[in-house]
Amino acid sequence: MPTNTDASLARRKVRARAARLSAVLLGGLFVGFLILVGVFIEYRRAIDWVDHTHKVISTVEDLQSNLSDAESSQRGYLLSRDRSHLMSYREGVERSRALLDRLDSLTIDNPVQQDKVKTLRALTADRLGRMAEVLRQAEDAGMQRALDMVREGMGANMMAEIRRLTAAMRADEDLLLARRSRHAMILEILMVAYGLLFVTVTGWLGYTTVRRLERDYQAERAEGRALTAALQENRVLLDEVNHRVKNSLQIVANLLRTQALRHRSQEVRQELLDSSSRVLAIAEVHRRLYGEGTVYDTVELSDLIRSIAENAVPSSAEGSGDGGGEPAMSVAVGTPLPTPVDTAVPVALIVNELLTNSYKHAFPNGRTGTVRLDMEVEGNEVRIDVADDGIGLPEEVGSSGGGFGLNTVRNLTRQIRGRLEIERLTPGTRFLLTFPMKPGAPTQA
Repeated sequence: MPTNTDASLARRKVRARAARLSAVLLGGLFVGFLILVGVFIEYRRAIDWVDHTHKVISTVEDLQSNLSDAESSQRGYLLSRDRSHLMSYREGVERSRALLDRLDSLTIDNPVQQDKVKTLRALTADRLGRMAEVLRQAEDAGMQRALDMVREGMGANMMAEIRRLTAAMRADEDLLLARRSRHAMILEILMVAYGLLFVTVTGWLGYTTVRRLERDYQAERAEGRALTAALQENRVLLDEVNHRVKNSLQIVANLLRTQALRHRSQEVRQELLDSSSRVLAIAEVHRRLYGEGTVYDTVELSDLIRSIAENAVPSSAEGSGDGGGEPAMSVAVGTPLPTPVDTAVPVALIVNELLTNSYKHAFPNGRTGTVRLDMEVEGNEVRIDVADDGIGLPEEVGSSGGGFGLNTVRNLTRQIRGRLEIERLTPGTRFLLTFPMKPGAPTQA
């Protein structure tokens, strides 16, 4: 089943562009968030400055009020001679000095106001000194002298100058307060507006991202269902192909066997039977690689060799058993060994060829005996030992001689980078095949 790969590729491109846009938007939101934090900090500073200005104005008003209270308490004492007014007078003087110190610290960052505070401090000191002098005159020269000093109007002039100066300071602070309040209001508007923008953009980005992810998820689900259906269809087709290949190999083997049985020449018949056995060996590897609807990367070599050994036994030997005049089979290949297919096929053909050669040549004329097949793993090498106690190899067969089957074994041995050793026993013949294991295959100590 074909899949729309162009649509999938286009969707990936759209997703990549959306991801880049989202990254840019997120970066912008992060920068904007930092700006928002900066605006908020500046807004807090503006609010603090507004509070500071209010404190300056309040201190100026308190100073003027305390000076007026001190002056009123002084006059009350002069007119009534009630010494309780002196206590209010002294409290007013002390508070006035304390307020001057506070005003000095509050306006330390404002040089213009600092100059006015210095002038105000001098005027206040003069006025307080004048009131203290009036009280001394009242104690030393009498009340009349003190009242005459009051009537001179010098103290009233000082208070008028102090009121004028405090009014000027109040006006300056009012202007500063208006400017700082306006600045704080602008920052507040900016903060609220940007906060709304931030929330709106974040919400829009989240909504569009969720919608895009949902669309991608639905599209990928549809594509996944299509791929699953295509994979299932391909698996069915592959199973069918593998089944037909296996059947075709078996048919070819059966045709060769049938042709062999019908041929008059014993030599040709044997060659056809050998070819049929080779085809069956390949079919056995194919069955194990593609069996039960699953494709494997490796073949269990021990099970494969055991099956090859069973298929290599002549039909007459299979039916007669150990004492029926035919060679017996002894197999010892219990070591599990997963093997890649490019090694399993040559090994299967080699084992099949060696067993067939033993059954065919080692026991002529109904001679009985035993064919032994062993496999073991030593380090990083696999050793397959095929031995019989038959009549042995002819003298002319050596390291390079022999018929088609033995030459085929040598060629396949070179293909798997192995080595084949032929040993003449008394009686019989031994073939020792050694080849390296593929990287990644399990090893035994």
